[in-house]
Amino acid sequence: MTSYQIKCPGCGAVNRIPADKEGVAGTCGNCRAKLPPLYSTPRELHDADFDAFVAAYPGPVLAEFWAPW
Repeated sequence: MTSYQIKCPGCGAVNRIPADKEGVAGTCGNCRAKLPPLYSTPRELHDADFDAFVAAYPGPVLAEFWAPW
């Protein structure tokens, strides 16, 4: 099973996150601090949900914009 590693912003411990938990916020196994949700694949956002997603996400967000014209 594929997994990813996230460093806890509170204590610096490395936490292994299973790929099937993508988008779910977890807790650090060491200090029990809340971990940000992990997104390993691009998410398609629209006008209605973009601002809310960026405002609520605790980490950096990389955005790519395009238009069909």
